[in-house]
Amino acid sequence: MHENDAIQRTDHFTYLGSVMSVRGGTEEDITARIRKAQQAFATLRPVWRARPISLNTKLRIFNSNMRSVLVYESETWRLTKELLS
Repeated sequence: MHENDAIQRTDHFTYLGSVMSVRGGTEEDITARIRKAQQAFATLRPVWRARPISLNTKLRIFNSNMRSVLVYESETWRLTKELLS
């Protein structure tokens, strides 16, 4: 960056997989996490439909892949009454 370069202002951005917003809420971050988990679930659709793969194996895949995508950094989320409903 040069001394005369302007810095562009933005209302939200993604940093290390988390959505940062000027409102400071976690709604966007939670929504983005749910979307990412839905995409990961859809990507694994052939696995879910495969009859030769046991239910136990599918559950292990779900727990190791889907759950981790969904709850990544959830310990930093601020839960509100609106989010819980």
